[in-house]
Amino acid sequence: MLVANGNSELSEKDFIHEEYGRNPFPFWGWLIAVLGFSLLFSLALSKYTAVLSDQYADSPFLRVTNREISLFLWQNPNHMRAHVKSKNGYLPAFQYAEKIGLNPEYADDYVQAPPELLFLYHTWHRLLSDEFPIRAISAEEFQVFLEDVEEWQPRYWNQAPKEYVHLTEDLGSYGKKNLNLLPAEILPIRVRQAFIGWKNYFYEGDKINEMVVAENELEKFIKQYPHYARNYWRNIAGDSYLKTFTLKGPAEPVLSEQIAPFLRVALFNEQKGEK
Repeated sequence: MLVANGNSELSEKDFIHEEYGRNPFPFWGWLIAVLGFSLLFSLALSKYTAVLSDQYADSPFLRVTNREISLFLWQNPNHMRAHVKSKNGYLPAFQYAEKIGLNPEYADDYVQAPPELLFLYHTWHRLLSDEFPIRAISAEEFQVFLEDVEEWQPRYWNQAPKEYVHLTEDLGSYGKKNLNLLPAEILPIRVRQAFIGWKNYFYEGDKINEMVVAENELEKFIKQYPHYARNYWRNIAGDSYLKTFTLKGPAEPVLSEQIAPFLRVALFNEQKGEK
């Protein structure tokens, strides 16, 4: 039989017939399996979280917050997440795609870091955290710092002293005053360290790297801050650390490779603080 356009009329056998086989595992079976897997995963995650909580409770070594380790990182930028090759699982609370620094919402969570980094932090904290040279701080620069390093804004720092909160709300009234002259309850030491670290990293990196240190300058510094001496760091920073330096050396430049990054930063800040 022909249709009007001259083509043969298609009979039923010419159509494609789709045959759907009966599913041996019905929908409800799949749903129950998925729900069961989700329940098992939730139980396993809950147990893992409980184990971690017990570990943190029992181990002061692990009880380091992201806020605390951020102070170490400013003075040791080579350990920042942005500057290590393998970022998988390394300081996940620290951003590096959009900016360098800590996600403020995780500031007071315990840090996720490899044991060797925690060891370096504890060593630094024990020896050097209280020997960090402090410089002048202007209200104008401090305002920029708070906008850039948000974890030190009171809204992200539940333990911020009320005097510090008042300071952040009234920075405009300080004009060109040196905030470093304020009492510690108004401007805590850790905040000052964070400010100087931020300024070093973003605005003074080239000057720090190009700095030349004479042995007599280093001698003066070591006498004032003795925990930077070679005997404390040669097994950690490497045997080259201040290898040829002596406290009675000549006024000649110290070899650059003998000055670890944390020492170079501290020397620079000490020089700036004296001016």
